[in-house]
Amino acid sequence: MPANLQLQIAPSTSRAQPPVRKAPDEFAALDRLGSVVSLQREAVLFHESDSAEHYFKVVTGAVRCCKFLADGRRHVSEFYLPGDFIGLDAESAYQFTAEAVTETTVVRYTRRSVEALAAQEPRFGRRLLSIACHGLSAAQQKLVLLGRKTAEERIATFLLDIADRCGETECVSLPMSRTDIGDHLGLTMETVSRGLSHLKSEGVIALESSHKIRIRDRDVLEEIADAA
Repeated sequence: MPANLQLQIAPSTSRAQPPVRKAPDEFAALDRLGSVVSLQREAVLFHESDSAEHYFKVVTGAVRCCKFLADGRRHVSEFYLPGDFIGLDAESAYQFTAEAVTETTVVRYTRRSVEALAAQEPRFGRRLLSIACHGLSAAQQKLVLLGRKTAEERIATFLLDIADRCGETECVSLPMSRTDIGDHLGLTMETVSRGLSHLKSEGVIALESSHKIRIRDRDVLEEIADAA
C-alpha cells in the first residue's frame, strides 16, 4: 500500500452511504463484499503500476486518474464521481495514479470477490461488462474532444458531461480545480478560466462560486459543444 495513503478502513461489514446515482439491483450483493475507505484531499488511492488487486466505487467526493509524463506534465484521464467504478479496465497493474480531488469516500472490493460474484450472478457480470464498455466509449469520445474541438467547445462539452453524470439540469458542482480541468482537456488553467468567463459574459452560464456553475442557457451550451 502506498506510504502516503491517508485512509481509515471500516470493518468489511460496514455499509457505504448510498451514492448519488442509485445503484441497480444487480449491485445489492456487491455492497456486502466491500470495505469503506476514507481519503483526505490529495491522498493517493493507488499509484500507476501498482498491482491491480482491487476495484473501487466512489460514494462521496471525487477521484481523478492521472498519468505523469517524463517532462513533468500531468494528464488527467478521467474524473470519477459518486456512483462511478474505478479499475474495471485494469489488467495486472493500474495504468494511472488515482488521487482524491477532495475529501472522498470509496468502497473497496477485492478483484477475486467481484469476479467470483460475476461468475455466480450472470446478470451482475453483464452489468459490469456494460460499465467497462461505456468507459471505453467515453475514452474514444475523449479523442474527438481533444483532437477536433476548440478550447471553448471542450469546456462546454465538459460542463454538459459533468451535469449529465450528476443528474443536474442547471447547477453544476465542480469539485476539481481549474488546473485539473485544464489537464483533463489539454488546456492551460488560464485558458479554462478565460473560457468560463467568456461563457459567463455571453449569458450562457453563471459563476456562482469557484466550484459551482449555473447553466443559464443549455441550448446554446449544447450548440457550442456540438460545433465541431
